Amino acid sequence: MNTSPCPLAASKWIGAEEAAQSPVIIRRFPAENVKKATLHVTGLGYFEAKVNGQPVCEERFIPVVSDYGKRDLPAFLYPLHDETTNAVYYYEYDVTALLAEGDNELTIQLGNGFYRQMERNVEGPVHFGDILKAIYSLVLETADGVQTISSDGSETWKNSEITYSNLFIGEVIDPAAVGEEKPVLIQPAPEAELREAIGTPDRVIRRITPTVLGKADGKTVFDVGENISGVVRIHTRAAKGEKITLRFAEVVDEDLKLDFDSVGAHYVCASGRNQIMEDVFISDGTERDFEPKFVWHTFRYFTVEGDFESAEVVVIHADAAVTASFESPSEGLAFLWDAYLRTQLDNMHGSIPSDCPHRERLGYTGDGQICAPTAMMVLDSEPFYRKWIQDILDCQCKISGHVQHTAPLMGGGGGPGGWGCAMVTVPYAFYKQFGDKEMIETCYEPMQRWIQYLLNHSEDGLVVRKEEGGWCLGDWLTLEETILPEAYVNTCYLVKSLRLLAEMAEVIGKHADAEANRKLAEEITVSIRKAYLNEETGHYCDGIQGADAYAVWAGLVKDEELEEHVVALAAKYWEMGHFDTGFLCTDILAEVLIDHGYADVLFKLLESEKVGSFLYMKRNGATTIWEDWIGSMSLCHPMFGGSCRQLFTGFLGIRQTKESAGYEKVEIAPRIPAGLPWAKGSIRTPKGEISVAWEKKNEGGIAFEITIPQGVEAAFTYDNVSCELKAGMNHVAVLKVCSEK
Repeated sequence: MNTSPCPLAASKWIGAEEAAQSPVIIRRFPAENVKKATLHVTGLGYFEAKVNGQPVCEERFIPVVSDYGKRDLPAFLYPLHDETTNAVYYYEYDVTALLAEGDNELTIQLGNGFYRQMERNVEGPVHFGDILKAIYSLVLETADGVQTISSDGSETWKNSEITYSNLFIGEVIDPAAVGEEKPVLIQPAPEAELREAIGTPDRVIRRITPTVLGKADGKTVFDVGENISGVVRIHTRAAKGEKITLRFAEVVDEDLKLDFDSVGAHYVCASGRNQIMEDVFISDGTERDFEPKFVWHTFRYFTVEGDFESAEVVVIHADAAVTASFESPSEGLAFLWDAYLRTQLDNMHGSIPSDCPHRERLGYTGDGQICAPTAMMVLDSEPFYRKWIQDILDCQCKISGHVQHTAPLMGGGGGPGGWGCAMVTVPYAFYKQFGDKEMIETCYEPMQRWIQYLLNHSEDGLVVRKEEGGWCLGDWLTLEETILPEAYVNTCYLVKSLRLLAEMAEVIGKHADAEANRKLAEEITVSIRKAYLNEETGHYCDGIQGADAYAVWAGLVKDEELEEHVVALAAKYWEMGHFDTGFLCTDILAEVLIDHGYADVLFKLLESEKVGSFLYMKRNGATTIWEDWIGSMSLCHPMFGGSCRQLFTGFLGIRQTKESAGYEKVEIAPRIPAGLPWAKGSIRTPKGEISVAWEKKNEGGIAFEITIPQGVEAAFTYDNVSCELKAGMNHVAVLKVCSEK
């Protein structure tokens, strides 16, 4: 992170009246013979800066979300008494080309964002402030020297067209509401660090022309064809004062009425209205376009009520390009890949990976840590996750080491293992994917403090509690009621985290720490086996809801027991033919099956159409992954899709060796199920693109085409064939294939 002096140090925070929903701050200034003009700026909550009416950037929903300042944490639904770190991110723009000779105007329009989100109160009063504000510094380099124009209270402000704005509801836009200019008010600075912006900005990604399904109750009903994140742009010639109302949902019934249940309609907001996404545009009598500025919605269906000409869907999310590809003739694998990508991207806003992009919109560390390895592998997401890891660090209690369930901290429930262990698992995934050793060094002490927190909340070697008054979940959203013991899940996560931390300690030369963590992991393993292993049957927790997969993943199973244990686990899920696991163990189970050669079992689960499968979601209209297996909650939750990475590490076999980071050393070791005739795909690594294609031949063999980038040490292993791979294209033929497991 940049350690140079903050360019906004001499500037003042300025704002409008408390009642202003989206004020526009105005600064007029002369400029002549400017060689270079640099604007440093930010606003709370969101801001849009323009010079002479032209936007200074294409980014949306900035600044990126953070813990903007101190709040009354004990007032949250799950009360906290933590001491956390707060930050506000500022931006730097070259605005030279936007200046004119002579008179110029800088405007900064503000939006509520998460900073002043007053409607949704499910998590308690989590807003940061009552008044929107901005800060800026404009540096003009001329032939005569350098002139700095800073926010100082000499500005004016006026009301914009936006008369109501809430992230969880929408916007009301009324051109008649634009007011007269008034003097700005100097505002107190937030109790936070000002940092140069990092992360991946939101941008307009694509545009879609929706399909008209028909009319219902006087409203035109549209189908986008997929569940997207963004807004709708309306073109209208409506008479002055006429209202155009849009509403959004993931589901429409047979009578073309929107079903708002999955997007949060059962929540009652602070104002008494139900949490339903809605935009209202009030015509000024001219031909014009209306589009929300400081909110996004997530929806497949929407209705328009009122006089309008056309509707265009504007897809907006983090500008994280897809850097991987996967193809096969399998419907199940194709749906998982397509639905995961759409769901993950729909949930990437403000450089946080949210749980759902409509109902909650929070950076849950549980959902986030499960999906992080996959998202890092298949998306251009290094800056995105670098920023989110900083959020996790900022949210850790400086005193106790406690890690929050959401980062940035917005309340929410979870558990110490599947949520808080994001402190360990996400930096580890970042290091392995991008080869960034400095990330380990940055996070090492916070990771150690988190481990100590878990030990402090353990009894008899088991993690049994968290913060008083909060949740202490184990796994979450199993197919049927979760009965897997919370302490078992959380202690498995502790053991796994200790093993990962030992590995990272070796990387940065802390060999004594590594040995201590490995020893502690073995001691806690003894405690878990004593509490949860049935020595007669060999099952942990009677094998319920993936318990035996946890045991393999965490390294609880002794070497001499491992083969028999995994055989029994694979047999169970082969017979069952669908997932019964929660979102944590679904990812773990897929990894364990692939790692131990049971590609056929995982393929069967991914091809299943039963309840507890991804194709069950598709058969019931899904284009994104559901929050639960039966579709009773959000229909755009990425967490079950974390297992998608097994398409690449498993069926294509693109794996790093244990000692590798940043793909310095790879092993192409495909796990090929009997029912899949061919597959091909690629990932982009820090070293370049790795691609694998394989196809079964009539003679019983398999032909492989493998591309390896320069500078990568690579080997191929499949069945009884092993060979070194060179940079460039490699052709490998396996002439006779033994039986798959």
